[in-house]
Formats: sequence, structure tokens, C-alpha cells
Amino acid sequence: VTAVVVLGAGGNSLAIVDAIEEINRRGGTGTRFELRGFLDDIPENQGKSVLGYPVLGRIDQAREFGDCRFINGIASESSYTRKPEIVARSGLAREQFVSIIHPAANIARSAQIGLGTSIMANSVICPDAVIGDHVIILQNTVVNHHSRIADHVTLSSGITILGYVTVEDSAFVGGGASLRPYITVGARALVGMGAVVVKDVAADETVAGNPARVIRRKEKR
Repeated sequence: VTAVVVLGAGGNSLAIVDAIEEINRRGGTGTRFELRGFLDDIPENQGKSVLGYPVLGRIDQAREFGDCRFINGIASESSYTRKPEIVARSGLAREQFVSIIHPAANIARSAQIGLGTSIMANSVICPDAVIGDHVIILQNTVVNHHSRIADHVTLSSGITILGYVTVEDSAFVGGGASLRPYITVGARALVGMGAVVVKDVAADETVAGNPARVIRRKEKR
């Protein structure tokens, strides 16, 4: 049994809890998890219980839970570019993170999944797809063959990513978006809900619409 602590107590973390509970409920011979609770930096959440599990402290206290493995659930449209900072603030080594894959997700045997990544119910990761570390993939999302999803990416619900697509570090793809084959979504870019992306998206750009058009460019880092 692997003891797990989730970073963040918001919406994505609730989906991770659901995946852990479903893994345990289905039994069998696979990995089992003991969910200890959450670490969260919002002061009002301290001492609270979420879905029956306690908020144990702040993210920078993670090293106090040395017998546990961790997974980050923090990634909204306002925080997605800070995922590397959140992971770093925990002070944890890469091997202290665990990936959580809902039993109703379909992962091809030739796909590669990094550490600290969560894949929610009914999502499909196709042959020869590569998913990096600390990626969040919400429900009903498809990552097709030979696509590459870099570290810290957030993929919302109901996305279709076709073959040979690259999504670079810390990008965010909104719910219901579709990405055509052979395009690249740059680092820290934001793809809006329902967007149909037919050409490359540069780093730090925000695109939306059908076909997707640039609606904002951040200052390049």
C-alpha cells in the first residue's frame, strides 16, 4: 500500500481522490493507495476536511510526510503557468511523486507516462504517445498516436489531440478543444474552451475560436 498526499484541495484534486478511491474499490493485484489528505496554501482551508480527508498543512511542509508519495492537483486557468513553482515549493524529489490513473482510462501499452501525472476516467492515451511529468488529463480526453505532452501541461475535459501533436511545458488546453495533427502548442500557451486549433500556437499566446485565433500575447520570458 502506497500512502499518498495530494497537493491542493480544489477541483482537480477532487478528481484525483475519485480516481484513488476507484482504484482501491476495484481491488485486484495492482497498486493500492492510502490517501492521507491534502496540502494546501489557502489559509481558509487549513484544518478543514475535503471529501472526508483532512487538509494536513501547507505545500512547503511536504517533506514532513516522508513515508508518503505525492501528486499535484493544482492547475486552473489562473495558476497553470505556476505548476513548476508549486512542485518546486514542495521541496520533493522527482521520485517522491506518484502517477494516478483512473481504472476507466485506456492507456496503450506502448504509451509512456511520467511521474506525478494524473489521468482521469474515460481518457484515452494512444500508442506511442508520450506524457511527461506532473501532467493533469481530465475526463474524456484523447491523446492520439505519436503525440508528445510535455511536463506540467494541463489538459481539460473532452479534448481531442490528434496524431503527432506537441504540447510544450506548462501549456493549458481548455475543455472541448480539438488540435489537428502535426501542430505545436508552445510553452505556457492557453488554448480556449472549444477551440479548433489548425496551426501552431506560439509560447505564451492565448488562442480561441474556430478556427483558433490569437486573442492575447503575453510578454515572452
